[in-house]
Amino acid sequence: MPEVELLDKTEVWVRGVALEGANLGRLAESAARALLLHPESVFVTDARDDHVVFDVLQPRLELASIVGREADLLAALARVPGVAVAEDASVHSRGVLGMIGTPPEQVEPTLARAERSDQRLRQYVSSRVAVVSTGPEVVSGNIDDTNAAAVAEIMGGAGFEVTAAGAVADDDDAIVGRVLRLVSEGFGVIITTGGVGAEDKDRTIESLRRADPELATGILATYAVGHGRHVKPHVQIGVGRVQWTRVIALPGPTREVRAALPVVVRGLQEHWSDARLADQIAEVLKQLLRQHG
Repeated sequence: MPEVELLDKTEVWVRGVALEGANLGRLAESAARALLLHPESVFVTDARDDHVVFDVLQPRLELASIVGREADLLAALARVPGVAVAEDASVHSRGVLGMIGTPPEQVEPTLARAERSDQRLRQYVSSRVAVVSTGPEVVSGNIDDTNAAAVAEIMGGAGFEVTAAGAVADDDDAIVGRVLRLVSEGFGVIITTGGVGAEDKDRTIESLRRADPELATGILATYAVGHGRHVKPHVQIGVGRVQWTRVIALPGPTREVRAALPVVVRGLQEHWSDARLADQIAEVLKQLLRQHG
């Protein structure tokens, strides 16, 4: 069932409710249970002679938890000691939360339409690819960034819509910030190129782990820490998820990006797990590295 964003429309007004010594915390918990929300995500912001106002703290929620739930909410409030609910009591809200008042006979058609719309949206989003390059030499323009063109050629040829999303420095906050911004802009796939090495300046894998602690990785090479400039034991690629978005960290050299992309395309089309996609990308790149010494 689709999730929806509340944005700034988070208040729920219940009219026709009188309180006499009622515990507002218990009232909020009852409202949360009726709406299938976490008990700590709802609280009372106003209580007057004939109405109560709740605020919902969750930024996102499942549509099924609110559509047509007016009767459930009113019944839950009526069971709280010190609460009297009038026969003509009603629930009002702006935005998505207004769907709490959906008439019972319209609940199933409403949810069915939302599910179809959600599937179409997910299908469209999954085809949108953003390419982000990392490294000061790319940011400064000292070298040409040929990776976005490679992705556009190969993934565009496979039916994906590819956008060059610029370059960022080898900085955790900058990388995570760019990724989260692209997620919010509706890209279903984000490919980063560069910053996956064993040197201190290589920060892409560490950055993406902040966005997805379960990031799957595939090792390309192993080094003794402290040998030369190596401060980490591995060169590795990564595959993870942030909300709906698949995030794939590839090396910087375009030759390696081109070698990895057919695997990326197949993995996305066949819905491979993150771990399988990471392993398959790593295997192809290890073979390439062995061939070229």
